[in-house]
Formats: sequence, C-alpha cells, structure tokens
Amino acid sequence: MKPYLLFDFDGTIADSFHLGITIANRLAPRYGLKQFSEDDFKRFRSLPMHKVLKELKLPFYKIPGAIKLVLSEYHHLLGKLEPCAGILDMLQSLKELQIPMALLSSNNNDNLSFFLQRYNIDAFNWVEGTSGILKKANRICQQLKRHGLKPSEVVYIGDEVRDIEAARKCGIKMIAVSWGFHTTDLLCSHNPDYLVDKPQQIVELAKELSR
Repeated sequence: MKPYLLFDFDGTIADSFHLGITIANRLAPRYGLKQFSEDDFKRFRSLPMHKVLKELKLPFYKIPGAIKLVLSEYHHLLGKLEPCAGILDMLQSLKELQIPMALLSSNNNDNLSFFLQRYNIDAFNWVEGTSGILKKANRICQQLKRHGLKPSEVVYIGDEVRDIEAARKCGIKMIAVSWGFHTTDLLCSHNPDYLVDKPQQIVELAKELSR
C-alpha cells in the first residue's frame, strides 16, 4: 500500500523564513518588542515554540490576536514567497509515482490557494488551512477522520518539533525536514521516525514505504 503523505506548508513546502523576519519586525512595535535580526531568528530555530514565546514575553491570551495579524501581513507579502529548493521537483516525482498527498497548514486557505495557483501546484488531493498554530494534533486527527484515513496509512511531513509531537499524538509516522524552522539537532532530539535533508529523500522514502 502506498503511504498517504500529509504535508505541512510553511518551512516545509514554502520557504517562509525571511518572510517571517519581515512580518515579525512589522508587528514588533505593536507588542513592545525590539526589532529582530537574522541572528535572533537563527537562535529561535534551536528552541521549541514555548521557549520562543517565553523569551518574547508574549502573554498567552494575546497569541490568537497576534496570529490573525501575522496572517494578514503574510497575505500582503505573498508575492515574495517561493517554494523551498527542490520542492516542485519532489511534488512532480511523487505525483508521477501516484503517491496520494494532502496539505494541512496553520496558514489560511486564501494564502494557500494563492501560492499553489502561482506555482501551478496541483499535486494535493485536498488542502486545508486552519488559521492557527494551536492544537495541531487535534487538527490532524480531525482531518484523518474527515477523509477516512487510517493512522497506519499516513505519514506527516513537517519542519518543527510540534509537528513531531502532533504526529506522535495522532499515532502516525513523521518525516522531519531539516530545511525549515527548527534545526537538525533540535529535531533529532525529539526522535522523528525519519529525518531528511533534501526533498528528493522524501521521494525515496515514499518508494520504500510502498514496497
């Protein structure tokens, strides 16, 4: 049986690192934060999300509002967003192998649709945006049930520690990618089922899992 690949978006499909710096610096004054440098973001890459929020001293109750503002700013900068290196070739290869795929993102549907149309990406059976970063495991489990997918069939692909934790809670295998937000060392410390450094390695894994 071929694996059903469930992809994260930001940091996995889309190279949103520099976009994130721009958005953070636009919104920083609103929350009384200093401007961020690339070095700040590189340091954040080695920290799990709860520690990043602790450093920012952003109260939990402000997070939902901040997410809405981030997604709004994100939409205005979508024209600058590009796929991660090698992603388009990877998706085409997986499509040719008839590997079923879907996209589940904390981003919203409008942003996802704009990006996918801009780069003529039609590899996904379904695309779902959730407009929030919280309770990712619940979102994944809901979509598995909605689409009639068994956990044993699904492999989740993401770039953050919370992706590993969410996949584990849902009882699905997980491929962590090293080209996204979190560093290789941090990802490894949370024991993903697989860790890849290049998109083509996902194609090879999909072939192995299909045997």
